[in-house]
Parts: sequence; structure tokens; C-alpha cells
Amino acid sequence: MSTTPEQRPLATDPLWPRTGGWKRLADGERVDLALVGIPTSQTSLSPTQAHLTPAAVRQALRRYSSHMVSSGGRGDEAELVLDDALTIADAGDAHDPDSEHGEAAATELVRDLASRSELVVMLGGDNALTVPAALGVAGADLKTAGLITLDAHHDLRDGRSNGSPVRRLIEAGLNPRRIVQIGIADFANSRAYRKRAKELGITVIHRDELHERPLREIVAEAVRIAGAGGGPIHVDLDVDVCDRSVAPACPASIPGGIQAHELRLATRLLATHPQVKGIDIAEVDASADAPDGRTVRLAALCVLEAAAGLAIRLNRGASQ
Repeated sequence: MSTTPEQRPLATDPLWPRTGGWKRLADGERVDLALVGIPTSQTSLSPTQAHLTPAAVRQALRRYSSHMVSSGGRGDEAELVLDDALTIADAGDAHDPDSEHGEAAATELVRDLASRSELVVMLGGDNALTVPAALGVAGADLKTAGLITLDAHHDLRDGRSNGSPVRRLIEAGLNPRRIVQIGIADFANSRAYRKRAKELGITVIHRDELHERPLREIVAEAVRIAGAGGGPIHVDLDVDVCDRSVAPACPASIPGGIQAHELRLATRLLATHPQVKGIDIAEVDASADAPDGRTVRLAALCVLEAAAGLAIRLNRGASQ
């Protein structure tokens, strides 16, 4: 019986150390980047086993090294080894985050991690994880906090599901004028929810604008708007913003979405900004991926891009 690329053992090379496999976060320990799983899936509008994804992403991280070379957006090339440049630790997974009690506990977990790190990266789970993720990152600063989503959808539905996190956060006290949605797509929303977004004052950057404007310019605008209150910014990376060819494990991804390199670059650029305190990676169902694991691998690379952005951020701060 033949094996798929995901089943074959990984090569061992002492000159090519692998990333991932980070130590478990100790009680009271402070780190640069804290990783945590929030495996939501039970309220999804589409059948999903997204609760399996945090473990799959952790496994996929072992396929990559932590070496990077980047200009950091300023033309000054920087070579870094993430595991040398950052202290990174894994806090494990939140328990039962789909229940009301579990969601509240996940919020407190993220809040604690945000107080002990420069950046919290949260592995979903469907988009329901964005509620405890953003609330935890904001902490007591919800009224000054901001939200940036990379998503094909507005997520303003009624009820409680992976289609309602933005609406729920607004109802909890997040100012909708400090919400920016990047990548909203045609034929993925309704007139009613588009109207709701406009009436609330949410800034919407349509998928088509990403063809017409530089991504760095769009990210800078999003950070300026979301950060106008002076509080922390949470970033929701809904991987279904990507083209279905690169994100087949996202139930709602559509042909014509953004490319993998765009999601990766946006993640790195956003993580360079000091107000960005949390990034979640949502809507990947590891059980529905292509045999080559392309969606889970993209999610893992987004973890590394977030770490790269943080390393650039801290390097800039140290040199100023």
C-alpha cells in the first residue's frame, strides 16, 4: 500500500533543525510568543471536525525550519532563526470551548497568556474561537480594542455559530468602527449582512481591492483604523479567505480567494505592529484536507509568519 506525503517519516538532518515541538508553557512563565489551541467545531454552520486541527497544525510545524530571511518591509535584509530570536511556548488546548462555560474559560486562558507574552497565536477550530480569542486579548480594554479579519465573510449572523463572532463581539462592547474586514468576497454574503456591516460602521476591504492596492498599504490602513482607540488589536485569520485550490480543508473557501502567499505576507506584516497582541487561525478542518495536507501546512506556515513578524517587531524595538 502506498503512503501519502503526510504519512511518510520526516528526514533527520542535524544541520536542518525542525521547528515546532516547543516546550510546554510553565505556570507564571513569560515568553515572547504563546501558542494555544481553541478547538471549536460544534456550532459550525457546515459539518466540520475542526477540533482536530490544532494537533494537525502542531504536527505540520515539524516540516519546517525556523530560519528566515526578510527585508521586514524596509529594504534592510534581516536573517533570523526564530527559535533563537524568540522564546516560544505551547500552552496546550482549551477544554470544551464550544460550551458557555468552556468559552468563558478559554477567554480567561487567552487573557492570562496575553499578560505573559508579546503575542498569542491561537489554533482553531472554526471561527467561533474568535470570540474568546478577541475577548481574551482585549481583557479590560475591550472598548479601546480593535479587530482585523481576513475573511471572505462578514460573520455578522444572528445566533451563536462560526458565522456570528463579529456580531457577538460588537454586542459584548467592541466598537465596530475599529473593525476592519479584509477579503470580503462576492457570492459569499447576503445583502442583509452587507447592510448590517455598513450601518455598524465596519470598514470593509473587498477582495477586488487586493488586486488593485499594495497589500502593505492595506495592512497599514487596517492597523490605523483598528488601533485608533489605542488598545490591543486582535487578528482573525479565517483561512477560507484563500482560494479553494490552496484551502480545500476550509468548508466555505471559494474559487477566486486570495493566494497562500498573500495570507502569509499579511500575517507577517500584521504581527510586526506592536498593538497586535493576538492572532487566531480559523476554519481549517484537518480531516477534510487534500492528501498533501496543503491547508494544514498553510495554517502551520501562518504560525511561523506570525512568529517572523514578532521577531522583526522586537528587533526593531531593540535597535531604536
